[in-house]
Amino acid sequence: MRFAAFLSRRRAAAVLLIAAAAGLATISAGAGESLDHGLRNLRDAARLHPASGEIHIVEIDARSIDTFDRWPWPRSIHGAAIDKLREAGVRSIAFDVDFSRPSDARQDAAMAAALKRAGGTVVLPAFRQHASSQDMATVEAQPLSIFADHAFLAGANVSTDPDGYLRRMPFGIDTGGVPRPSLSAMLAEATGAAGTSFAIDYSIDPKSIPRHSLIDLIRGKVDPRVLKGKRVIVGSTAVELGDRYLVPRYGITDGVVVQALGGETLLAGPPAAEWGGAWGLAIALLLLLAATRARTGPKRLGWIGGAAATILFLPLIGETALRSTLAVAPALAGLAAAALGETAALVAERHRQRVRTDSLTGLPNLSGLEADSAGLGAISVHAARLDEFAAVASALGPAATASLVLRLADRLRFATGERTIYRIEDGTLAWLEESEPSDGEMEALAAVMRAPVECGPVVDVAVHFGVAAGRGDAARQAAADASHAALQAARRGLRWLAFSGDQSEAVKRNLGLLAELDRAIAEGQLWNAYQAKLDLRTGEVAGAEALVRWNHPELGALSPDSFIPLIEENKRAGDLTLHIARQALADAHAWEEAGHRLHVAVNISASLLHERGFIASLARVLEASGLPPERVTFEVTETAAMSSPEAGICALETLRSLGVGVSIDDYGTGQSSLSYLQKLPATELKIDMSFVSTLSSEPRNAIMVRSTIAMAHEPGLEAVAEGVEDEATLRLLASMKCDIAQGYHIGRPASAAEFLARLAEPQHTDRFSGDSRRFA
Repeated sequence: MRFAAFLSRRRAAAVLLIAAAAGLATISAGAGESLDHGLRNLRDAARLHPASGEIHIVEIDARSIDTFDRWPWPRSIHGAAIDKLREAGVRSIAFDVDFSRPSDARQDAAMAAALKRAGGTVVLPAFRQHASSQDMATVEAQPLSIFADHAFLAGANVSTDPDGYLRRMPFGIDTGGVPRPSLSAMLAEATGAAGTSFAIDYSIDPKSIPRHSLIDLIRGKVDPRVLKGKRVIVGSTAVELGDRYLVPRYGITDGVVVQALGGETLLAGPPAAEWGGAWGLAIALLLLLAATRARTGPKRLGWIGGAAATILFLPLIGETALRSTLAVAPALAGLAAAALGETAALVAERHRQRVRTDSLTGLPNLSGLEADSAGLGAISVHAARLDEFAAVASALGPAATASLVLRLADRLRFATGERTIYRIEDGTLAWLEESEPSDGEMEALAAVMRAPVECGPVVDVAVHFGVAAGRGDAARQAAADASHAALQAARRGLRWLAFSGDQSEAVKRNLGLLAELDRAIAEGQLWNAYQAKLDLRTGEVAGAEALVRWNHPELGALSPDSFIPLIEENKRAGDLTLHIARQALADAHAWEEAGHRLHVAVNISASLLHERGFIASLARVLEASGLPPERVTFEVTETAAMSSPEAGICALETLRSLGVGVSIDDYGTGQSSLSYLQKLPATELKIDMSFVSTLSSEPRNAIMVRSTIAMAHEPGLEAVAEGVEDEATLRLLASMKCDIAQGYHIGRPASAAEFLARLAEPQHTDRFSGDSRRFA
């Protein structure tokens, strides 16, 4: 838990650092301005409201221009407008028209007189502008002195942002060495320092600002009562006069309208306090700090999303109620970076989870055990191995197999005090303990596992246990050792076994044998021995069973029990069986050429019975041999055929479709009934040697063998007895009408050449007189 908390703190610190770095980079590069502008436009659209109505525009529109048919107009026209507005009782008059150049003296005098009559309520613009399109020197453009003497002067210059949009209006401008308020400030009668500016409030609908055509004003068509006490700005809206700007939300807009919007902004109150991106980033980091306290990745992402929503709404709340605004692009950049980092961490975590989880059952797997053991010191891995798991899984199918494994895991979890159960191999479960168990503990655990398992069908499984000590940083090896110890326990008939150094050496030897399998096949180290099968009806040898042997160049003759289970466990049984079958068919063909027409039998592993690919390969080997298929028998254990009756019947039918015989081997060790035997497409029933070898000394076994022979004959199967060790057993089998006998008393396994030589020996005329061990 402490380690997990440490990782969580590190992850939280990393997320905060990523967010801070992204936010600061955004501030430094100015990369978030476009985003902030776009968000401001959205907020303005959300806050859209009409103008106050305190500012009116008298527009020099196209109709006014057409009426006087010239521009600039005679100054007396402007004077007439001033008089009309004065007579209407307006509060103030501002002109957004350049009066810096003299015109006709009488016209200038007429306007000057009107300004004088207005009594100082008129504001005229002063400009700073370039001398010409070729000369970029700045010149001051102020109203003529005869006008300026009777008016207030205001700065009319505005500046657009680098992207061409006009977003801000100055409070004041220095013209002619004198700081002057801007037209907007004068309209609103607001104060502010020259050189400072404020953001124009584009949530004000410019269409809601009252407008009046100048020609209508002069002709008396504007109701004076509408204008009384209002602030009026006179300016051009005629396209041909070119006084237009690009503004957010509204596109190309007349300059006089922008000035009016600026005035409306200041009329609403002090300009909104503008908090820079660093403040937004700081708030985001505080919210992110709270988010990192969430326990799971999805919850943290949810918190980050909530933080982003909060950041997005803060400026809207401020602009609506608090006369403030907040630049949020750096904050959003930081939160986006945090979300990406958290998402990447979540994806990585889920990938690790998938890697550490068994896909079939959802249990943690070997990688999960390895991860949970990291940082631990000494550990003890306990493994529970299900015997014959491959055959069971083949019979049950994926869904029932998963259910079986989960039910067993539940039992282990209960028996181990809620330990985490890992599925480290297909048929092996494991858990971690502090030390090696006692015999009593393992017996108690075995008792819990002994009852049949309900997983759809009811399955009776055998479980063996293995234990291995190790260290947390080598948990994978300890798990492998524990699994191997469980396998060895099953082979030795023990309930459990602790892994030892001797087993380690055996494992290395087995790995070496597996690596040498292909070479052993190619070089003939693996060869077939043949044990004769005597026909008790004729006294003649009817065939032979192929039994594999391995003459290792260094280890010598290897017992089949020392390498066949190893090969089956490592899914190499198919290669070995095909090799045995190929050689057996070739040898039988050679015996036939020598004048001995015999059957040959080959064993098939239970793990291969349901493999379509193997059956197809076997068919190709049979066809290539040239031996008639009716002279070939494939032996399958009763347990393999019974593991899944439906699948067993289907698999045996596939074999029989090749034209070969099918023998049910080791009969009596399973639970086949007569009705099931009648369904099996078998040709032969082979009674297990455990019953045959004690036939003459155990009456109950004699009864069992006799009934089995009769049961085999009922559906038309031949009865074969293996394990015949003496003459008395042979005679007793003959009296029971057994068809075929096999065992050391008839003949020991021999090479193909030696078997052929024995076939050539003189035959006894009475199979029951003298020494009948003609193949011994």
